Amino acid sequence: MNQPATVKVFGRNGSAQAYAIRDFLHRSDVPFAWVELTSDEQAREIGVASANDPRLPVCLFPDGTRMENPTIRQITEKLGWFRDPSLSEYDLAIYGAGPAGLSADVYGASEGLKTVVVERWAVGGQAGSSPKIENYLGFPSGISGADLAERAREQACRFGAEILLAREGVRGEFSAGKRRLSCRRDKARRSRRDLRNRHRIPPARLAQRTTVSRGRRVYYGAGASEAALCAGNERVFIVGGGNSAGQAAMYFSRIVRNVTMVVRGESLKSTLSAYLVDRIRSAKNVEVLTNTEVTALHGDECLRAVTLTNLRTGKSETFETRALCLHWRCSEYRLGRGGWHCA
Repeated sequence: MNQPATVKVFGRNGSAQAYAIRDFLHRSDVPFAWVELTSDEQAREIGVASANDPRLPVCLFPDGTRMENPTIRQITEKLGWFRDPSLSEYDLAIYGAGPAGLSADVYGASEGLKTVVVERWAVGGQAGSSPKIENYLGFPSGISGADLAERAREQACRFGAEILLAREGVRGEFSAGKRRLSCRRDKARRSRRDLRNRHRIPPARLAQRTTVSRGRRVYYGAGASEAALCAGNERVFIVGGGNSAGQAAMYFSRIVRNVTMVVRGESLKSTLSAYLVDRIRSAKNVEVLTNTEVTALHGDECLRAVTLTNLRTGKSETFETRALCLHWRCSEYRLGRGGWHCA
């Protein structure tokens, strides 16, 4: 059997742009190979001056195309996924291509509605980064988030739905029973109904800033695309108490020595499926810290340590780590100009 052609990504570890590319390809179920550059000599072999060359990361596609420091939009265009809307007006517009958005997409299109989904990143949303989902109807043995998202995308497209990637809905207007959506770099599109898949992210309340940024050992979601880079680490911290956080904890427990779940609530019972609670309790290298939140990140360009604070006692403690995974459900952090901040 022929192996699928892969995209080769060359760059240095700790590069936020390289992480973004790997994360996008992983969530989009695109085969890729990561080649870490550890010396200037290696960098010169691929046509750049050094391992710190601003042209990095470099992507080489199966057809020979070379892209230097590409944006996700450019990669989306190269893959043939960036398209202009075919209509000026739709019956149903859905913002967000996670499982909920894709489900609404399938149901709307199957009922004959002219349906469009607007997604700013990759099909699948947070679920796309999950290594294995076991409580989704119809998959008794479990399924990866990327595979589930691809199946849902194919199903929606068969009914005639459109999915617009690498776009953000930035303004909505309401008049005469219609909604008008304006996307960046796009003409306004109209729809009679709109469904929004929102993530609640409260205002920041942490005064201390940090230069640690997304992709530099701080990941939104399970960080499944970074799992190989985390292998052998002493400790990985996972913030959140929902199913996605529990799935990530079990996934990382197989490749790192210790996994710590940081949960603001009293326990996991109210937010986590029972089967995951049982598995986490039985895992010898998974620790759950309840009534706890992350109050500071420490490092230079990459994460070096985190400070945890007990919400009951107010006691804080700092731990060394090379990986912190944040999950949408907890919505405790945001990425600002100065890096990651508690919210």
